[in-house]
Amino acid sequence: MDIKKVSDPDEIRNILPIISSAWGFENMESLVKDMVTAMRFHGGLVLGAYNNEEMVGMSFSFPGYRKGKTYLYSHMTGIIKEKKYSGIGYELKLAQVKWAKENGYDLVAWTFDPLMSLNANFNIRKLGAFSRTYLRNFYGEMDDKLNRGIRTDRLVAELWVNFRIEDPPKEILFMNTPEMDFNFDPTKELNGQPLGMYIPEDFVAMRLHDLKFAVYVREKSCSLLENVFKQGYWITGYSRSPKPHYIMRKLTNIQDNMKENLFY
Repeated sequence: MDIKKVSDPDEIRNILPIISSAWGFENMESLVKDMVTAMRFHGGLVLGAYNNEEMVGMSFSFPGYRKGKTYLYSHMTGIIKEKKYSGIGYELKLAQVKWAKENGYDLVAWTFDPLMSLNANFNIRKLGAFSRTYLRNFYGEMDDKLNRGIRTDRLVAELWVNFRIEDPPKEILFMNTPEMDFNFDPTKELNGQPLGMYIPEDFVAMRLHDLKFAVYVREKSCSLLENVFKQGYWITGYSRSPKPHYIMRKLTNIQDNMKENLFY
């Protein structure tokens, strides 16, 4: 019998039938509740947003630990369909960051799809998170509406509770076009100028309309971001004008606790 660490997301899927067999779970709803309860008791944070005593939004996070550093990892924040885009998610994230700061954390981290413009706007522009880490196929194959048929690549969002950038660059070198033409050599040596990368306005609609093109955009944007991250760039901003795009630059005046990339 060999005992070994399981890391691959598609291999992690194999624990589900074992859990079902060992504990007699007939559905996963009870498992999710039990796991979130255990995470909360052992240092995690579960937040609920209530409207007239009805929970309409939630967020849960738990301590993460990498390279000798502890941070708060925000796994999921969600709102019921009827209350989406009402500002509840933003209030939940602000409460989460406030709790993190009060409990000694200087970093809150989470992941999001780099090609989802609404998430990019929320995470980078509204919340002030940064990113310098690209994770290929982070969750493995997923069969939900948002991810079916395409690699589950993710950016790691880093929200440092005591660090903000207020001055957006005036001139940006774009690495692609709003029509998703990628004619920029991602391995090219860059001289430190601010960079921009357009993303689709609606990647889910693109995937449903033309999966082959969506896969192409995923691969090309992945190559660009991985290479500029290797050269020391961070995603530091996001704009919806004239079309959705990230803003990237090298950060020099950062706090000592931010210098090592925990997620690379």
